[in-house]
Amino acid sequence: MNGRLRSNCTSELLAAAVGSCLALASLPASAQSTATRIAEDRVEEVVVTAERAPRVAGLIQPERATKSRSSVGAEYLATQLAGQTVVQSLNLLPGVSFTNTDPYGSSGGNLRMRSFDGPRISLMLDGMQLNDSGNYAIYTNQQVDPEIIERTTVNLGTTDVDSPTASATGGTINIITQRPLDTARLQLQPSIGSHDYRRMFTRLDTGAFGPWNTTAYVAASFQEYDKYKGPGDLEKTQLNARIHQDLGNGDFVSLSVHANRNRNNFYRNLSKAQIAENGWDFDNDPTCTRLPAAAGSAQNEGDAEVSCTNYHGLRINPSNTGNIRGQASFGLSDALRLTID
Repeated sequence: MNGRLRSNCTSELLAAAVGSCLALASLPASAQSTATRIAEDRVEEVVVTAERAPRVAGLIQPERATKSRSSVGAEYLATQLAGQTVVQSLNLLPGVSFTNTDPYGSSGGNLRMRSFDGPRISLMLDGMQLNDSGNYAIYTNQQVDPEIIERTTVNLGTTDVDSPTASATGGTINIITQRPLDTARLQLQPSIGSHDYRRMFTRLDTGAFGPWNTTAYVAASFQEYDKYKGPGDLEKTQLNARIHQDLGNGDFVSLSVHANRNRNNFYRNLSKAQIAENGWDFDNDPTCTRLPAAAGSAQNEGDAEVSCTNYHGLRINPSNTGNIRGQASFGLSDALRLTID
């Protein structure tokens, strides 16, 4: 196997060189900010010859960093269910366990990394933390569409020295979005499925335009399907856009925008007694019956027989979320570079 490691090892003593290189490979590395991505792309080469071990091609990408990090790329995400949360696709990575609340991901789910729950895992988008600012919860149903993701990386046990995280005891997940294409392209991707599932994803890349060869894209999606049990449905609308300006010699500035709207009917949480009495398919009420008005009397709508507390039309979880992300890199000298996230 030909391995590539960063080193200044001399070529006089091969054994010493290999030993020094392997020692350097065990040092901690910073990770998925703009600065780290640039640094990892500039690796000096030392060729080490050894026996090649079998690997699974196309799923987990090879890593250059020396920490416990695994990644999945756009090629693998393209093989997954359209509209599914990207966190579902991380189940193949060691130490990661995610269970969806429903088949298509819009109801959220339960994430574990090395047995740590979601509030103890840092979720990042292009280097910006997405955990709830109050309790560090992760909302997997509000993540960007998988069609615009370049790769998703998982750091197990260690966060990055240049990542602003406050909840990374269990590890870090960083979603990295794609840059706009240099050529103009229109992408249309319709999807249909069970439970009356329907989705449309559209992306328009402008290609290089203007006097500075600026590139940009706009992507939008709409997804809707019925709950797998009980009345109600789940609806998701999302908009993503990015503009990128290459300044030459590795310098660039980029601005991204994300907006997400969810309108989901809740599933009813059942007790053991309710399951025994009504079965697994028992859910919120399909109708709401009010007492008729009667002059000179009061109607007690708190009575269980006429209460609309569990009417599915009132059991809705609405959310509107969004963010604006900026990235830039400027070479100040041959040995000094300024990066901004």
